Order: sequence, then structure tokens, then C-alpha cells
Amino acid sequence: MKKTVSITPRALSGTLEIMPSKSVSHRSAICAALAGNSVVENIGLSEDIKVTVEALKTLGFACNITGNTLYCSEKTTSGTEPRNIDCCESGSTLRFLLPLSLTGAPTRFTGRGRLLKRPMEPYTEMFKRKNIQISQTPEHICISGKLGSGVFELPGDVSSQFVSGLMFALPGIPGNSRIELTSPLESRSYVQLTIQSLAAFGVEVETAKKNGLDVYEIRGGQSFSPAKISVEGDYSHAAFWLVAGAIGNGMRLLGLDKKSVQGDASIVEILKKMNADIKWEGNALAVKPSRLTGASIDVSQIPDLFPILAVAACAAEGETKLYGGARLRVKESDRLAAMAAGLSKLGADVKETADALFIRGSTLLGGSVSAFSDHRIAMSMAVAASICSKEVFIDDAKCVAKSAPDFWAEYASAGGIYECQEGNRDEI
Repeated sequence: MKKTVSITPRALSGTLEIMPSKSVSHRSAICAALAGNSVVENIGLSEDIKVTVEALKTLGFACNITGNTLYCSEKTTSGTEPRNIDCCESGSTLRFLLPLSLTGAPTRFTGRGRLLKRPMEPYTEMFKRKNIQISQTPEHICISGKLGSGVFELPGDVSSQFVSGLMFALPGIPGNSRIELTSPLESRSYVQLTIQSLAAFGVEVETAKKNGLDVYEIRGGQSFSPAKISVEGDYSHAAFWLVAGAIGNGMRLLGLDKKSVQGDASIVEILKKMNADIKWEGNALAVKPSRLTGASIDVSQIPDLFPILAVAACAAEGETKLYGGARLRVKESDRLAAMAAGLSKLGADVKETADALFIRGSTLLGGSVSAFSDHRIAMSMAVAASICSKEVFIDDAKCVAKSAPDFWAEYASAGGIYECQEGNRDEI
């Protein structure tokens, strides 16, 4: 059941320990499962991560979460019986594990929301060329066959998750492989995260160029080495609180890695570009109340930052252009349309084009908005509500659990005032 929250506007401030990175948690869990006898500390406990761990179990990996630690022992046999994996709304789970499922046993992947409407053609077309049986309906994807080594061509401008999925599966297969991109790679930093995670478990990927496009050389027959690692804080999530602090009364964030290769760590430089007063104070990333100014920002490499940057733009003087966002239309929601609709209802001056939003800073009023069942839209609207002049109602507060189950507790600790319209606050 959807839970609506009503938010009484109040400037946010405080000190928060940022949750573990969802992107790193996904990758670490998969590598730890492939290695066996491995431990991943401080793993994220969002719905998406739990779905990935359950899917790994279905594929025969021995994984269990105790507290906030993932323990992986030796892989058990997966057999030849058909398997069913519910990916819920996790695109990472689906795209990362499809190649790993190709061990001979047929596997049926299902999902919820818009998951199976999101692009899958890079896999379906490539696998068919490799004589792997794959079919898709609005309800499921069925795949069977054995993945072999070789050359894998796929576009880089649909999702980097297809590249990462192959990187997890190909090292353990006899024979060398090569991933050749047929178009420029977007969300490049996520592939770098995958390569970093593989390296932590002893697996090497070499990078090169062919006709100006990315190529990844993967030596076959590699073994994943057992390891014990700890997941760093999530810059994608920290972005909500950095913006909240810049347009509010300041925030101090703990648990982030100053040298992180997470692409969304660029939020720091982007906010500085918008005139935010943000800097490191020891091990805390601190932002002070700031008089933001409009900027032109390419979001093609940082799609997860787009919703909260749209909120920052509302509080900035002048016009902000957020462009390069065509792929945002095939996320958990059409995020371009969702943010344009929500911010407009709150009184913002927003113009939407095919791949961009133009936002002119203005006073936000209040009203009822939809989260479109999208965790990042819900969290962005909650931050926007903090600078409105009247109460704000968000229709699907529970969807934040996809990536940030503790978001509403964090919101309250930062001074946010909200109530659940159906039941009590503990239910969201």
C-alpha cells in the first residue's frame, strides 16, 4: 500500500553518517560470491541489494547477510533445473546477473514496475548472435545456454550495466574475451567501479581503444580471490543532503571516501560550480548555507544526480540547464517528465525538452506531487519541500526503500517535519 507523507517546510541541517554505496554493494556482493570465503562489511541493506543477494543464492552461491555484513562461502552446485529470479525493480540485479546465469540451466527473470520495460536490446541482440536462447515478454525474460568466450559488441550509450554484467561473467570462462563498444560509453564511472571491484578480488580487466571507442580485454580462466572488504559511503545518496544543506542551514556528512571513483562524487564540484560553500573538514564533507547560482550541467554521465540537481536549480539565481538526459526517460520513471511535473506543481519555473530541463530559480509554494514510484523522485521532492512556503504531500513515501530505507529517519534527524497520512511514521 502506498503511503502519502505531508511535509511541513523547514530548513534542514545536521550531521549524518552516509549509508553504504549501493553501486559498490552490488558489485562487491557479486565478486564475493564468485570468490567464495569472502566478507563484505558495511554492505547496503536497501531492497535492491537484498534482491541481488537472494538472486545469487538462486544461482547456487552461498551468501548470507548478518547485521550489515555479507558472508560468502564456497559456491554450491546449481544443477540443471530451471530457476526463477525475481529482480523486483532492480535493473542492476537483472543486467548484472543475466550473463552469470548462463551455465546451462534455464533461468526465468521477472520484475516489477517499469523494470521489464527498460531497454534490454544490447543483451537480447548480442546473445542471439551467440546462439543463446533468450526471449522477453512483458512479464519475464527467459534465457538458457552456456556463455562462451569471444568478442562481444554492444552499444555504450544505453546502460553501462550491460558492460559490467559481462565483466563479472567472462573472467571465469576458458578463453580470452573482448568487449567492444559500438557507441560512446555513458555512465563511464560505473564501469570503473566494476573494474575496481574486480581488482579487489584479484581479477584483471585491460582497457584500450578501437576507432575511438572503448574496448575491454578480459583474460579467460581467471580465479576470483577471497577477500575481506568494507563498502564506502554513497555519493549518490550524499547528494540529497549536500543540496539540502546548501539550500537550508548546512550539513556535515561522514563516511565518504575523498578519493572515491564513484561518478556521483562529482556532486561536490557541480555544487561548487553553482557557488555552494562546500569543503572537507577533516573526515567530514561540509556544506554551508549558500546563495546558489544557475549553471549549465551535462547529466549524461551522472543520471542519478539529475533529480536533486533539479531541486538545487529551483533555489539558484538565474537559469540552470540540465542537459544530456535522454536516458532518464527509461529509468524507474521518466525522470525528466517526473521532475518537470512535480516541480511545476510546487510553483517552479520549468521548461522540458527532449533531453533537458531549463529551470529558473523561483519561490516554491507547496502542494501535492507524485513520486511516480521512483525512489530518487520521492527523496528529491522531500528536499524541495524543505524550502516551500506551504505544506507538501508526496504520494508514495515507501518507494525510497529501493535504495535508502533509512531516508525518512535521516530526514527527521536533519530537522525535517513530516507525517504519514495512512498509519504511523514507522510504516515508511
